[in-house]
Amino acid sequence: MTQKEKEDQFVEMIQRHERLILKVCAMYTNATRSELRDLYQDAVVALWESYGTFKGQSKPSTWIYAVTRYTMLNQMRKHRLETERQQDCEVENIAQDDSVDRMLEEVREAVAMLPPDERDIFIMWMEGFKTGEIAEVMSMTYGNAAIKLTRIKLKLRKMLNPKKEDEL
Repeated sequence: MTQKEKEDQFVEMIQRHERLILKVCAMYTNATRSELRDLYQDAVVALWESYGTFKGQSKPSTWIYAVTRYTMLNQMRKHRLETERQQDCEVENIAQDDSVDRMLEEVREAVAMLPPDERDIFIMWMEGFKTGEIAEVMSMTYGNAAIKLTRIKLKLRKMLNPKKEDEL
């Protein structure tokens, strides 16, 4: 395969999975749209740098998720000190009047409160990854991934509906 063919194949794969890359970037950060574009570019660079290691043994989406997740975790580590310094800065809160927007925000906040490994599993499940693919990305057995996913769903349900759980 020529370098040009390799580049064309990579570009096609990135375009096909652009939405997945953006979602993973967004779920690991509280980035603005402009910051999200920068994070997306960082992820694409990391994907290109590791493209030679992709053997096609897993689905491209699984590999893309894993590399993008790793890239975002590294970005979070880098910016942790900056974030701690900026805690004194005023944070912009956007009021959302629509109940659907509030509900989505509550779900996003609940997911953000999960430990990183649980958040990863849930996000992958929401993206349509099968339990086996989740297990592969997270380096765990199929059974362990299935159990963790069930427990995460129950945990989120309790977080989002604490009154309902008390009544049961």
